[in-house]
Amino acid sequence: MDEQRRRRTAIIWTAFAAVMTYVTFSDGFTADAADLLGAVAVVLGLGLAYVYYANPNGMLDFGESDT
Repeated sequence: MDEQRRRRTAIIWTAFAAVMTYVTFSDGFTADAADLLGAVAVVLGLGLAYVYYANPNGMLDFGESDT
């Protein structure tokens, strides 16, 4: 996966996490099932944004060589 596409995907996941943060915390956090699920979605969105942005150990190369 090329760098421009990875960074664009990271921006999309960051925007998703921002929207989910707003939706989850806009009416207060009460630790019920919906708020906990929203918090998990925020954490997963930020995690995916990091993976796409940083590409640790060439994880997203899927065995492609740089030749």
